[in-house]
Amino acid sequence: MNIFKKALFAFGLAGLVFTACNDNDDDDFKLGDKEGTVLVTFGSSYEAPQQTFATMGAAAKAKFPNEEIRWGYTSDLILNILRQGNGENGIQKDNDTPQEAITNMIKEGYSKFTVQSLHVIPGEEYEEMIEKANTVKKEYPDIEISFGKPLLDSDEDLQAVAEVLNAKFATELSAGPVIFMGHGTPHEADGQYTKLETKLKALNTNFFVGTVEGIGFDADETSIGGILNKIPAGTTNITISPLMSIAGDHANNDMAGVTGETDPAEQSWKERLEAAGYIVNIVMKGLGDYAEINAIWMDHLNTAMNK
Repeated sequence: MNIFKKALFAFGLAGLVFTACNDNDDDDFKLGDKEGTVLVTFGSSYEAPQQTFATMGAAAKAKFPNEEIRWGYTSDLILNILRQGNGENGIQKDNDTPQEAITNMIKEGYSKFTVQSLHVIPGEEYEEMIEKANTVKKEYPDIEISFGKPLLDSDEDLQAVAEVLNAKFATELSAGPVIFMGHGTPHEADGQYTKLETKLKALNTNFFVGTVEGIGFDADETSIGGILNKIPAGTTNITISPLMSIAGDHANNDMAGVTGETDPAEQSWKERLEAAGYIVNIVMKGLGDYAEINAIWMDHLNTAMNK
């Protein structure tokens, strides 16, 4: 029995040594020298946003035809829904996180990366994107990563976006106010929504920007209730549209949903406005559906590439 135990112990040690050798196969790994881009978004399990993502990806490829472009989703919830085939109408996709996308590209010979944010403001999700992408550098310290700014980063961005929206919604403005729904955040970047509204109002006083949460929402400044108090007397028609990269969950439910609720706090924007007597027009388009808006994101990508 003692001989058997010794033999078993020796076999076990051999197995450990063999396993250790396998685990260290990457010791001979050498970084390649290729450059690539990862477009990063929160993600969506809705069907229409998949086409918006395709439009945004096509914009990147058109501006940078020789660039390898991959995608990264920051929402683990969305990733799991899609991987399980539980997206809208059974959508099934095996998307990567930003760090997974970068790691996979490293193994394919890439070492210099531009990670482009497709977020609207430089808030929590943007900072989380940077944090997650930089975790890869702990394992591969010699790689280079630069980050492209989100849509509403600078004052110039705010002005450019305001001018695009003013042109795109000219017809709707001729009928009445246009209210954009932003997401909102407890981060200080929540102030970008108010700054954008200021830029928009300088072009047309019938523009309003609201959010579904965040600092401005909590102060009842960007909530739909707060905006209702600012609608000019005599208004009949109001247009609502998402101020988000895609028309996803918030746009379909919080903005345009039919809840059947009587409590204003539980109603969608559409229901709140209709209950107040307005005729509501919905433009169900994400910002990524507009070529002129995508051009701003692509300018940010170009800036990051050339750092």
